[in-house]
Amino acid sequence: MVERIKEVAEQGSIFGAPTELEVKLGETLTRSASLDKLRIVNTGTEATMHAIRLAIHHTGRKKVLKIEGGYHGTHPFNFPSEFVDSVHFNSVGAVSDKLSSKEYACLIIEPAMGNIGVINPNEGYLESVRDITERTGTLMIADEVITGYRTGFFPYYVSKKIEPDLATFAKIIGGGLPLAAYGGREDIMKKVRPSGQFPQAGTFSANPISVAAGLETLKILSKEDYTRLKMLTETAVKELSESGLTVNSNTGMLSLFFSKSRIESAIGAMNSDKGLYFRFFEKAMNAGIFLAPSFDETIFISFAHNEKEVKETFSFLAEEAKKLWKAR
Repeated sequence: MVERIKEVAEQGSIFGAPTELEVKLGETLTRSASLDKLRIVNTGTEATMHAIRLAIHHTGRKKVLKIEGGYHGTHPFNFPSEFVDSVHFNSVGAVSDKLSSKEYACLIIEPAMGNIGVINPNEGYLESVRDITERTGTLMIADEVITGYRTGFFPYYVSKKIEPDLATFAKIIGGGLPLAAYGGREDIMKKVRPSGQFPQAGTFSANPISVAAGLETLKILSKEDYTRLKMLTETAVKELSESGLTVNSNTGMLSLFFSKSRIESAIGAMNSDKGLYFRFFEKAMNAGIFLAPSFDETIFISFAHNEKEVKETFSFLAEEAKKLWKAR
């Protein structure tokens, strides 16, 4: 990937116009993510912000519904206001109650939460949410900034056979460089300029260096065995579960909560012992293991790891977590 970036950089870093590489990346993403059209931007914040703005433009409604504990960037639509409400994850009734008013332009949701730690959807939850949004004329935006191409070579919603109206991507699709995207249904996306009247542009969006990095990363990932990544994650979970505490996981991502209770929403995560988690982080750092420093950040495992180091690392972490819990 680094060699490819060097090659492209020698030809120019920005042109202010579409490039062939941008088209190739668009084709790769629309095909693997089951999208009609997409626009490339620079960050996950931009992707979610423009997706929400487009939902408001398309529906003519002013309000936004999000999931408590979900994080969608540093723009006003991510924070509570007279226009932004939130409901708990895995509560179908709460979504139905809110959206029944038909005043919400969209519901933005991480299909599997990763910004309050890992919290997976209960059986049938996403399907029910999709039904409610369709019934109430509310656009469903799947925020796949974390989960997209992490649990498989596809967005998480594809594995659940869900078709959101819009979806957002970043992180993995940029291969470590600034790149993100939002896309979805033809009738919605065609409203973006120049085919429609919805304004959205960015000087550095789809610059050839970021696009080359993203393309090369997706090319590499398309040949990877995600069952191996799943196996590595399961090894970590098995070891960490020896702590007796709550462990949530999905392929390539997991969380340890200093709690004995099942964690199904943000309120459960918030009620875990956050102080103990930070001490856990310090113990890991002193042993040369770098974890996310906050309880609400996810621990990631990648193809760069091997089974031996995963087993040894998480066996050690489980023992330290057990000691902290016992001495609390």
